[in-house]
Amino acid sequence: MSYLGALAVVGLCTALAVASAWLVGRLVPVENRKRHHEVGSPVFSQVGVMISVLLAFVFSEVWGEYRTAALAINGECAALHGAAILANAVPDGQGLPVDRAIAVYTQTVITSEWPMMADRHRSPAAAHALGDTMRAAVRMNVSRPVDLATQNQILSLLAQAHANRETRTFQVTQGMPGFMWLMLIIITAVLVGFVVFSGAESPTHMVLAGLYAASAAMVLVLVRMLDFPFEGALAIPDTDFVKMFGEVAALARGAGP
Repeated sequence: MSYLGALAVVGLCTALAVASAWLVGRLVPVENRKRHHEVGSPVFSQVGVMISVLLAFVFSEVWGEYRTAALAINGECAALHGAAILANAVPDGQGLPVDRAIAVYTQTVITSEWPMMADRHRSPAAAHALGDTMRAAVRMNVSRPVDLATQNQILSLLAQAHANRETRTFQVTQGMPGFMWLMLIIITAVLVGFVVFSGAESPTHMVLAGLYAASAAMVLVLVRMLDFPFEGALAIPDTDFVKMFGEVAALARGAGP
C-alpha cells in the first residue's frame, strides 16, 4: 500500500464516520441517544479493551515479522561479504570464482528477485546463482592446511547466507490471516458505530466520530503496510545488497580486499 493509498483509506473512513454522525444527528434526537448512554458506555469500554488487546498483539506480531525479514537481509549480506573477503585472500586466484559467483548472485537478487518479492514471489534464478556460489567454493583447488581451513570457513558463511535467504524469502508470503483482518475491521466498525450513536451534541458529535474513525483507520493501515515487508511504501529496500555488490564486484575484479 502506498502513502497515497493509506491517506485515501483514512480519509474515506473519516468521511464516512462524519457523514454517519451527521445523518444520525438529523434522524435521532440527542435526548433519545442520551437515554441509552448508561447501557452503551460500559459496552463500549469492554469492546474497546478487547480491540486494544487484539491490536497490540497483532502489531507486535507484524512488527516482529518485519524485523525478522530485515535482520535476515543483514545476516545474509554479512555472511556473503565475509565469504567474499576470505575467498579473495586465498592465494593464486583460487577464490576468484567464488567472488564472481557471489557478485552474480547479489546482482540477481537486486535486479530480479527484489521486484519479484514485491509480488510475493521468489526468484529461481537467484536460488540457482546461490547454488553455483556454493559449488564454486567446494571446487576450490587448495591443498595447504590454512587454505583448507579458509575454504571450510567460506562454506560455513555461505551456509549461513543460505539460511538467512530462506528466512527472507519465507517472509515474502507470510501475512495476517484474512479472518483476523475481518475480525479487526468488524470490531472497529462496531466501536465507530457506538461513537456515531453517542449522546454528544453537534458538531462535537461529528468531530468525535471523525477523530475516532481516523485513529482506528491509521492503526489498521499501519498494520497492513507492515504485514508484507517487501511491498508498499514501507517495503524494506535493497540497500544492503546494493552496497555489498559494489564491494564484492571490486573483489571479483581482483582489486584485493
